[in-house]
Amino acid sequence: MDQTINISYDNIENRFLFVLLSAKRALQLQKGARPREDVGTKKPTMVAMAEALNDKIGYELPQKKEKRSSR
Repeated sequence: MDQTINISYDNIENRFLFVLLSAKRALQLQKGARPREDVGTKKPTMVAMAEALNDKIGYELPQKKEKRSSR
């Protein structure tokens, strides 16, 4: 029987960031990384989404470059 995760978008600041973060984490899990959350399934995508929702994985956004004024 498949496990489902109810995703509350109230906890997600940016849906696109959530998808990218979950996808990258799922790839790590497929390559052998150990899960940080026990969700009752071994499907990498489900584990990755649960980890992202429960703040078990971190991320850093690149800094925006400042524009230089040309005088």
